[in-house]
Amino acid sequence: MAATMLVPASATMAMDTSAAELDPVETEAVQPGATADELHALIEDLVLANDALQADNSSLRQNVDAISLERDRLRGSLERFDDLYGPIEADRQLLVELRKGLPETRPEAEAQIDRIRSLALSADPSRLGQLVDRIDDAAPAFLDWRFGTFDSNDDYASAYIDTGANAFDTSMQDFRSEVLMSVSNRLDGLLTILDRVR
Repeated sequence: MAATMLVPASATMAMDTSAAELDPVETEAVQPGATADELHALIEDLVLANDALQADNSSLRQNVDAISLERDRLRGSLERFDDLYGPIEADRQLLVELRKGLPETRPEAEAQIDRIRSLALSADPSRLGQLVDRIDDAAPAFLDWRFGTFDSNDDYASAYIDTGANAFDTSMQDFRSEVLMSVSNRLDGLLTILDRVR
């Protein structure tokens, strides 16, 4: 007959309480559930953070592309400005020459016409080239008349037409008008470049 051990009631209750606290089944049922929720929340946070980073990266790329385009545009404008410097300086000097009167001697007058021709070809050869050629063609007859000797004022006036000297003044007038138009167009182009650089 087996012996029966008598255990105090208080000891039995303590053992039951310890068993309840250390029950591995109940412990495993709580901790993994909480960890899964935390991982799920962490994953959602990571996904949101990744989406935000991708959006930021896309925005940065767009900004870089826009800055690159602006840089190239400004570089082109500055190069265009450099290209305009020579013609603009020729325009300035040409306007100065056109404001001068005809020199008192033929060699000086010929030198002035040569200088006008050179400046015109530097400033705007396609627009002013043919007109300055007309001036060159008419210059000899004009200079012969201008520095010639005539018996009377009537002969002087008649020779202006008869010798073709008047063609020089007509060509010069047309040339002046075209020079002003060329300078105006150049200034418009320069203002456009400056607007882009601002």
